[in-house]
Amino acid sequence: MARASSIQLLQYVTAILLVFLVSLHVAERVPWVAEVGYEESLRSEYVSRIYSERSWLLLLLAYTALFHGLNGVRGMLYEWMPGMARLWDTATLALFLLFAGVATYTVVALPPLE
Repeated sequence: MARASSIQLLQYVTAILLVFLVSLHVAERVPWVAEVGYEESLRSEYVSRIYSERSWLLLLLAYTALFHGLNGVRGMLYEWMPGMARLWDTATLALFLLFAGVATYTVVALPPLE
């Protein structure tokens, strides 16, 4: 098990990374930044094309948000019932792997909309 300070440091790093990644994600919808207007940027054809080119960025956003969120939940569970730390670690790791698998399948394995 990692020390609490290193886990907290990872929480801060993922928070900063999320600010950057979410800003990039939202900037793709801003008309003067995106190649197309706002309504067009929400159409499935455009979204499919953009994210097939930048799937790594979408996956990085998903993994970072998952880690940051589940690590925060894990911290709250530690405060709620500190005697079950091993269970909380196992449960949050299992949830992370489950949701990361779903995110990866959604971004990589599903065919683009026609």
